[in-house]
This record gives sequence, C-alpha cells and structure tokens, in this order.
Amino acid sequence: PVFFSHVWGTLLMLFTGCFPKVENWDAIKEFHKSGRKAMFVANHNSWMDIPFLGHTIGWHNYKFVAKKELEKVPILGKAIKVAKNVLVDRSNRRSQLLTLKQGMKWLDDGVNLCTFPEGTRSRSGRLMPFKNGAFKMAHKAGKPVIPVSICGAAKVMPSYWMFPFKPAHNVCKVVLHEPIESEGK
Repeated sequence: PVFFSHVWGTLLMLFTGCFPKVENWDAIKEFHKSGRKAMFVANHNSWMDIPFLGHTIGWHNYKFVAKKELEKVPILGKAIKVAKNVLVDRSNRRSQLLTLKQGMKWLDDGVNLCTFPEGTRSRSGRLMPFKNGAFKMAHKAGKPVIPVSICGAAKVMPSYWMFPFKPAHNVCKVVLHEPIESEGK
C-alpha cells in the first residue's frame, strides 16, 4: 500500500514541479539505517504537506494518522481507507482510544506513523496548538518523535486553491529535526 501512496505523491510533485528542498536528510537516513520506527509530526498549512512528508520519509513503510472526515473527500477518502491509514473520529472518545491502540500496534509492527498534530490545516500560516494524541501514541509505544518543519507550502498551494500553482524548490523547504526519544520522558 505504501507503494501507491508514494507513487501518487511523487507523480503529483513531478507534474507540478513541486519538489521541496530538504534539510538534514542525512539524519533521517541514519535513523532509517538503524531499523527503528518513529512518529513523524509536522506542521500543516497546505495539501502539499502530505506528499512533501511522504517524499521526505522515502520508500519506507508509513501510515498517516488522519481525521475521519477525510473519508468523505472523493478519491482521497477511498485512498486513505485502501492504504489502511489510521483514522480518528475526533468527536468520539471511543474512536480516539481505538486509534491510539491501532497506532501503537502499527509502530510495534515496524511501520512509521505520520501526523499533523495541529489537527487541521492552518489558514493563517501560523502554528496552531498541538493535540497530544500523536505524542501519547509514540510515548506508549516507546518510539521516538521526529519533528518535521514544512516551510512555504501555502505559497505553492494556498488553502483556497485546487492545485499547486508554482514550483516549490526555491519556495518550500522541509526541515527534518533530530529524533526525540519518548522513553523515560
């Protein structure tokens, strides 16, 4: 399933000329060599954040933790379900607990998880308060959190636009930060 998601994201970036500059890629390559899995958390202010994050992680097995409302989006909703990404119904406490358990199982089974802990896209471009579910999931599974800063994605594809309208390489960058261990915290 990661194959189709990764190919979709790569083709989208290829057709739109939207490959971001990636900083500190060596750190993530070293992390992948260790064979460990992690929770990748990134800021979110554009639809392009999703392929940017997938491109940055590379051809390693990963799933997104996404809000259940995305199931209603044509094509995207079906793709999310077929890829068996983790869906959370934010209005249902039971769903939140099941999502926590499902995410921990994916991490224990050797799958990286990716999420946008703000819970939704920022319309202003400013960082919004984080929800704590992703951090709880990583902590309970004993996996590190890898912060990812996505800069400039809204300049390439603002929230009111349907497709990216300018190349991203000199506009967008993805900064990978060092893993933060969750054990003992």
